[in-house]
Amino acid sequence: MEVKLIELNEIVEVCKALINRIQIIGDVKTGDDLYEKYKTLINAFCIKYDIEHIDSEKMHATYRRISNYFWNQNYTVNLKEARAIFDLIVNLKSLLYPNLCERVFISHREKDKDQVDALIELLYAIGIARPLKNGEKTIFCSSHPAAYIENGQMIDDQIMKQFHSDQGVFFILWYSDNYFESQPCLNEMGAIWVMNKEYQEILAPGFDRNKIGGLMPKEKISFCATDKYRLNSFKEQIEKLFYLQPISANTWEIARDKFINAIEK
Repeated sequence: MEVKLIELNEIVEVCKALINRIQIIGDVKTGDDLYEKYKTLINAFCIKYDIEHIDSEKMHATYRRISNYFWNQNYTVNLKEARAIFDLIVNLKSLLYPNLCERVFISHREKDKDQVDALIELLYAIGIARPLKNGEKTIFCSSHPAAYIENGQMIDDQIMKQFHSDQGVFFILWYSDNYFESQPCLNEMGAIWVMNKEYQEILAPGFDRNKIGGLMPKEKISFCATDKYRLNSFKEQIEKLFYLQPISANTWEIARDKFINAIEK
């Protein structure tokens, strides 16, 4: 992930923390450590990347609004304003990184768990981040220990959070005979289509393309999971969406072939 994007994500997290604090203790003064941290970070970011002079009318408008939130020491920040700040930073992020994805949702049938586990390892090899010790996860997959729903959580609630995330989510649909026998899988497919999400359909080995049903446009390119050339394109697709640095050709080919061998078994 680019350094600029990492820095921007840190500002987003500070904004979230500021909103949470205000929800708990009420309005905060501008001397509050979180708000002061926000001001320091956003000011340094705008100077470092010369945001003020980017040739874009939308960027100019966003920058002016961001600048308006540098209040004096006697000002009080309320919940509405803290949320406005958060929305501005999210908008800045979308302008700097159009079509950015930061999460992966794998729609699959649990009966295909072993194949999907191999897919997750392939995504890690491409550069998608592994789960952190603090619980932060990039991949949502209901059947994988590193990405599944935590104990005590409601399945439907957690799935809906993925569909309504403030971060871009890339949906992968793992098609198999098992998939099209599952109503929950078909529900996820329908939601992806209705909400116009970014997605890629991948066909499990042995699955007949003609069996694809549901609402998804039949003209969009899907591919068989064992197709080396399509997997090469898939890697480039992930790198572009997630702004990843490409891994070496040898590293990729080893990971790709290992994936193919695993799912063919």
